[in-house]
Formats: sequence, C-alpha cells, structure tokens
Amino acid sequence: MKILKLVLITSALASAVPADAAQYEGARFGAKDWEIACDNTRRCEAAGFQSEDGETESAPVALWLGRDAGAAAALEAKLMVVTPDDKDAGPLTITVGKLALGGLKADTALTAEQVARLMPQLLNAESAKVSDGTHQWRLSLAGLKAVLLKMDDLQGRVGTVTALVKPGTRPASAVLPPLAPPTVRPLAMPSAQKDDDKLLAAIVKTMRADDCSEDVKDANRYQDIHRLPGGKVLLMRECDRAAYQSSFVLWVARDKPPYDPKPVQLPAMGDGGVMNASFDGGKLTSFAKGRGVSDCGGFWTWVWTATGFQLVDMSQANMCRGMPGGVPLRDWVAREVK
Repeated sequence: MKILKLVLITSALASAVPADAAQYEGARFGAKDWEIACDNTRRCEAAGFQSEDGETESAPVALWLGRDAGAAAALEAKLMVVTPDDKDAGPLTITVGKLALGGLKADTALTAEQVARLMPQLLNAESAKVSDGTHQWRLSLAGLKAVLLKMDDLQGRVGTVTALVKPGTRPASAVLPPLAPPTVRPLAMPSAQKDDDKLLAAIVKTMRADDCSEDVKDANRYQDIHRLPGGKVLLMRECDRAAYQSSFVLWVARDKPPYDPKPVQLPAMGDGGVMNASFDGGKLTSFAKGRGVSDCGGFWTWVWTATGFQLVDMSQANMCRGMPGGVPLRDWVAREVK
C-alpha cells in the first residue's frame, strides 16, 4: 500500500515530558476517532481517522489539523489516504453535508478559503466521504468537536472571536500567546578513528554481564561506537530484540583506560532503552513502533551538547488505524542554535 497525502505529519505510548522542562504547558487528549497534542509552545495538532466500527469500515484515511498559539494563528488542514492498489490517488474531493470540496492535491495544504468552507460542515456531521473518482474513504468525525474544544481551551480561545467550537465576543487579544521553545546548542562531533572497533571491544569487556539481555547473543548483537568531544565515546548496544524492533541502551565512556562506561540519562526517556536508535552527526533518533505494521508509535530526537543529550523533538501517534508511519502529533520542540 502507498501513502498519498496532502501532508504526512505523523504511540501506543504515554506522553513523556522532560523532567527539567519547567515551562511545559502541553497536553494530550483523545476522543473516539480523534486525538490531539499541544506542545510546549502551545502549538496544537490533531488527527482523525476512519472509524473502527465494522458497519462503516473504510480504507485508512486521516485528516490532520494544526494551529499555532496566538491571536493571529490560522487553522491548518491537510488530508492523507492509503490506496489499496499502490497507485497514486487522483485529485481528492471531500464531501460533507452540502459541501463537496474538490481539487485537493497530494502534499499540499488546504488554502485558508478551503479551510473556512470546510470546518463548519465538519463540526456538524458524523462523517465525511473522501474520493479520487476511483477510490473512496470514509473519515469519521466522531470526537472532532471534543478535540477542537480542547484545542481552543488550551490556547485560551474559548469565548473569543478566534474559537473554533465555542466562539464569543471576547477579542482576539485575549488569546494566550505562544511560548518560546528552549534553545539547545549542539556540539560538533570528532571524526571516527581507525581503531574504534578495537576500542569498542575493549570497553565492552569492562561492562557487567547483566548490562544487556542474555537473550541476544553477543555474536549477533548489534553494537556501535561513536566519538564525542572531550575524549569521550558513545556506545550503542542492542539489549533486547522483539519481532519487529530492538531496544538499545547507551553508555558514555572515556576513550582511554579506565574507560568507566556509564549509562546515558536521556530527557523524556531516563535510562530506559531507546527503540530502533541511530546516531549521526551528533543527533540521536529513536522510533518506537506501537505494533508491527508501524501505523502508530513514538518519535524522539536528541542532540549532544556541553551538558549531554538534550531533547529537540518529540512526537507520538497513539491511534493505530492502518496509516503507515502513523500520524505523529508533536509534544515537544526545542530550537537548535550555533
């Protein structure tokens, strides 16, 4: 199957907030076939899918909605579908109530005029039909009004002229402002050296036998080493392996004896394992699948700084509805500075 989308901003995992994130004001909320996440800047993103009710079964379809905080922020809307024949969908038309909104292109956001026409119809219907002339999908609207009311509430819009669900006469100036994201300063990474594989083996020999699961035999265990500034190295060791993903544990050690490897404490993760991890150019990424088909999961990115790893992005897709890659909604963001 192929994802055809007007955008893909895409865990069966609980939200994890960095322990040092004192300014965090975000939240997560789900209602029927919809979910919403608001991040630490008060930006909110929501996604809705086809119903799981067998009577209204549909191929995977999703509508993504996003809105920054602040009086002038407009609602964004983007659509995605999965075709059963692995061919590109034609121009999409979404039909709801008396409205048939056509000419929607893949990977293209709806215009402000299209959003203005579409939203009143969506708020007063149970479902919407999406079609490209050959294929049809049915988007559930059950839970949409609840998540948009939550969006309005968390952004301070309820009762203002900017509210989506319960507008009022209060001016736009009453809306909560956006919060500035924290800044992080990544460090440049030193180059690999020719004897790094031997260094990895030497450090591993100094580690306790119970540092990783014995179910993964050393001969088949994936492990890697990466140079860090200040005469340090990062060790990545596969410690547990499941049917469709692996858990890695990280250590930082000296590059000369005594190596003194110590487990890494990751913001939003602690010293637990990171799933399907990779490290490149000072950037560590983790993707945890909610299930084998990878239609839900969690996504994290950290960068190496003078104080260790700092979180720069976290998003999760909690609803497993058959959309490959899921539709992650952002929980946390930081700004990288040089």
